[in-house]
Amino acid sequence: MAIYYAAQQVGVADGSLIPAAKADGGQVGANLITTLATKVAGQAWAAGDQIYLGRLRPGEHLRRIWGNTDTSFGSATISIGTLAAPTKYANARTLTATNTPTALGPLASAAGAGPLSAGEDLYLTLGAAGVAAGVNFTLELEIACVK
Repeated sequence: MAIYYAAQQVGVADGSLIPAAKADGGQVGANLITTLATKVAGQAWAAGDQIYLGRLRPGEHLRRIWGNTDTSFGSATISIGTLAAPTKYANARTLTATNTPTALGPLASAAGAGPLSAGEDLYLTLGAAGVAAGVNFTLELEIACVK
């Protein structure tokens, strides 16, 4: 039976480097911070609208995205990313469970990419349908960082 090492442990714990490298503190033993992004009360969103969520700084890594709503989004979809890559972290996810935090991302490609070398602004892009003004909705973004 073979023993393999996670990418973050290659050169750190596998014996391939002498002396061993230090693990990337943004991925191994990182601190977690949380950013909330709540829909403005009374604001309706239409398909195609983009909502600014916040900024990821250099060295940070978006680890988890949770959505919670009091009303099903029905056929409306949620994508999360940047203006240049609107589906970088979540692509056309639905949010139909009510009052239940639901994991929306990140995509495996973004989760494995590691900490950012440059900062980026995050946006939610609404697709397929709109969200009514009376809907309560909050995103929770969990971000790994070295602090």
